[in-house]
Amino acid sequence: MKFLSLARSRRVAALQKPLLRNTTTATRFYSGPTVDFDHFTSGWSNVGDLEEFKKRGKYELQTFNKISPQGLATFPKDLYNVQAYADAVDSPAQALMLRSHKLQEEEVGASVRCIARCGAGTNNIPVARMTELGIPVFNTPGANANAVKEL
Repeated sequence: MKFLSLARSRRVAALQKPLLRNTTTATRFYSGPTVDFDHFTSGWSNVGDLEEFKKRGKYELQTFNKISPQGLATFPKDLYNVQAYADAVDSPAQALMLRSHKLQEEEVGASVRCIARCGAGTNNIPVARMTELGIPVFNTPGANANAVKEL
């Protein structure tokens, strides 16, 4: 009986203790490599010309399918640079626009912040994986309603 009460008191005591008290105990449980974070404490001195970084850039939009030039003309030229995916070799895109193209995860760069499906549905986009990556996927349902109405 004494043994059971001793085991029970140790279990209760273990539950009441915090798992990690400070960073020194945290390092005991981590056996990986040491990582040093700069957090940009070195400042802007190693960048060069600061005025270059203050310039306002353009958003890069890449299209996978042929999208109407009238629709693409709604993006102001001074803010957006719209080009086809095949033509944009060295420019990382912030947004992707597609119609029927079956989008693969490899085609989505690290700079992509959103994906637009020009039409109804998102069955040609890996929505679950894009959600894991934090990339919103949206579509334009009803965009071709006038064309259907005219039939």
